[in-house]
Amino acid sequence: MKILLLEDDKTLGKALKELLEQNGFETEWITELDDFSLFAKTRTYDLFIMDRAIKNKDSIYTLKELRKTISTPAIFLTVKSSLSDKLEGFEAQIDDYITKPFYKEELLARIRAIANRNMPKGILKVKNIEIDTQKHVVYIDSNPIENLTQKEFMLLEYLVRNKNKVVKTDSLIDYIWNEDGSIETLKSHIYSLRKKLSDKDLIKTIKGYGYKIDE
Repeated sequence: MKILLLEDDKTLGKALKELLEQNGFETEWITELDDFSLFAKTRTYDLFIMDRAIKNKDSIYTLKELRKTISTPAIFLTVKSSLSDKLEGFEAQIDDYITKPFYKEELLARIRAIANRNMPKGILKVKNIEIDTQKHVVYIDSNPIENLTQKEFMLLEYLVRNKNKVVKTDSLIDYIWNEDGSIETLKSHIYSLRKKLSDKDLIKTIKGYGYKIDE
């Protein structure tokens, strides 16, 4: 998931970029409204995270202009916290509205909720494996695997959606188990999944970092 972040507070902007990247979200951080608008129009992103007050200007007007041609999901992360502020944001077609100060866990949870809502449905393919995301069935050489658990399905689907990329251990744990997961739980599920796929080399371990599935 690629995020365009608009935040003119350099201390907070740096901290947000680090938080997002530590959790597996590729992030470009912008401090100026004009630059944000240019990047949003000329590059492809999965999510905008926007402060509203940028050098005494309100980024809601930038969002309204972008909404004429761009439907990328967006979150306001702002100190503007009145009901009228929030209603104004939703009228501008914001997808979520978070007020400062905020809990980082809540921000990450809301980002994942938007990612899940916008995740494309259908068939995912890698090598001889097909994943039917609507029926929640995995096929190997067109033969269904009958005994995958829900967590194993989520794990495989997430890795395949991010194929050819290294997915961080923390990102997998947060996505599948949230606060209830652990490294040992993840390792156990990876081991089980490899056995059920009958291909121990499909899911590669990137030592000290995470896991990867190559095309």
